[in-house]
Amino acid sequence: MFALALTFFLVANPIGNSPAIIALVKDFDFRRQRIILLREALFSLILALFFQYMGEWFLGMLSIQDFAVTLAGGSLLFIVSLSMIFSHGASEEELVSTNKQEPYIVPIATPILSGPGLLAVIMLKSKLEPSNFKITAAILIAWAGVVAVLATAPYMQKFLGKRGLAALEQIMGMILAMISVEMLVKGSALLIQTFEA
Repeated sequence: MFALALTFFLVANPIGNSPAIIALVKDFDFRRQRIILLREALFSLILALFFQYMGEWFLGMLSIQDFAVTLAGGSLLFIVSLSMIFSHGASEEELVSTNKQEPYIVPIATPILSGPGLLAVIMLKSKLEPSNFKITAAILIAWAGVVAVLATAPYMQKFLGKRGLAALEQIMGMILAMISVEMLVKGSALLIQTFEA
């Protein structure tokens, strides 16, 4: 069970994704950041549990195949990465006058935390493991770790400062771009396999 939980935690990768997540919530006050991150962690947990029990049925009912999920997730991540890389760094006046929209489910809960990779792993493990309780317990243990990482993430902003965070945002944008391209390549490979079958 703990090995399974570790697998889910590593695939969700909250530690590696935390700088990118911080960059998405950096314009909100410290208290609001924590509320947003805890809410998004809860949404990602609900999504993971939904795909454990209903994922294969839900996607099959909509006739959505693996390549479509992977390509859509990769495309969305790529758009997010471009906005991070080419952010122009608005002045304080612009930040005050701009009505900053909170990330709501997308892109933190999904595809950053509960992305196509994690949802696919959960569906695969659910097929192989006869005990639903074991999978659910493993998901809950993994998400306890995810919440712990996200709860400490806002402190990174205080430690790094605005300039450090801006530099980190661009670096994480580059990493997200590479991840998104990899997802797009995998999705394309799955699409080609579908045509060859």
